[in-house]
Amino acid sequence: MSKIKWIEPNDYNDINYKDDFIVIFKHSYRCIISRIVLKKFEFDYKNFSDIKFYLIDVVKNKKLSNELASNFNINHESPQLIVIKNGSLVHNSSHSAISFKNIKN
Repeated sequence: MSKIKWIEPNDYNDINYKDDFIVIFKHSYRCIISRIVLKKFEFDYKNFSDIKFYLIDVVKNKKLSNELASNFNINHESPQLIVIKNGSLVHNSSHSAISFKNIKN
């Protein structure tokens, strides 16, 4: 069981982009690499009460995944970690570059 309280949005408007910090993890349940990276990310989790964590299934919710890529002018990847502060993109990483340390910095 994950220590992170994930929010699973259904569409773009389900995400509050104006929160101080939000973390979006784009994940494919079909991909073993994505599962490994997600578990490693969850294992390294440190409690931050001021961060909301969103988990997006890129297969089930491809439209939302593509909207995020388009609106923040980033490539669509999976697994992918996107960090937004006050509505602006501050971090984007994928695959082995995903680390919880990136959020702390």
